[in-house]
Amino acid sequence: MSSTATESRQNGSIGTHDQHKTQASSPQEAKPETPTNKTPNDKQHNFKKKLVRAQPDTNALKYKAWLGGHIASVVFGTVSFIFQIFWLPNVFYINSISYRLALLGSAVALTSTFSHKFGLHFLPPIATLLSHENFQYLILTIVWCFTFKSVFKILPYFLLSVLHLSKVKNIKGVLNHASTISSWIAYDELFLIVYLVLRTLFFRNASGYQLTLFLIFYWLRVLYNKETGNLFSAIVDRLDGEMIKIKNPTVQRRWEKVREFVKVKQEQENQDN
Repeated sequence: MSSTATESRQNGSIGTHDQHKTQASSPQEAKPETPTNKTPNDKQHNFKKKLVRAQPDTNALKYKAWLGGHIASVVFGTVSFIFQIFWLPNVFYINSISYRLALLGSAVALTSTFSHKFGLHFLPPIATLLSHENFQYLILTIVWCFTFKSVFKILPYFLLSVLHLSKVKNIKGVLNHASTISSWIAYDELFLIVYLVLRTLFFRNASGYQLTLFLIFYWLRVLYNKETGNLFSAIVDRLDGEMIKIKNPTVQRRWEKVREFVKVKQEQENQDN
């Protein structure tokens, strides 16, 4: 019996106790544990799928509003021009309604432009907005809607809408004369200043307030808009010879300041170029 046990140890066999011990540990050696995030109590969760309507493309909506605003400005502006140029009677207030709808269309287009560029909830400070020509036009549309009708007031919006629509539709006949149309806008603003001055002298419908507001915006355009600044410089050069003839020292002193300003601005533009 003892010899048999000895032979078993020599032949490498194991006893009953060792055999149970090996069988208990062999599964762990064959399949080591792998880490998992699941807990013993994890259960499968069934999630319900719910259809959600896709949000509309905001950029597409802004573009449609921008395009529709310019179209309204051209269509209703044309109707208003016909009534005002040919002195037609304002039957059923067609002229008044068309005039204000044209301005409203321009306001929608300008608002869409600002919304696309900045976002209505992230607008820059008011000082920065005032330097933008589009914002100036937007403020003026509101003022022009509640004041007297004039071709000079509505013409810049009409021409700007024509230029934008021509660019979208690629109308070469209009785009080739874009610089000429822009100069028409600049000269129209000068005529509007003269017209408001005359109405202010005759105390017509709060024209003085409109003149003051427009002069503030026009001066900002002289400072920040290249085309308006060049036109202002050309006007100053043409008037220089006439202003020298005036012997009033106060007028001469103020005119000298204007000429100095134009000279400095031209030098700045040359440096930028």
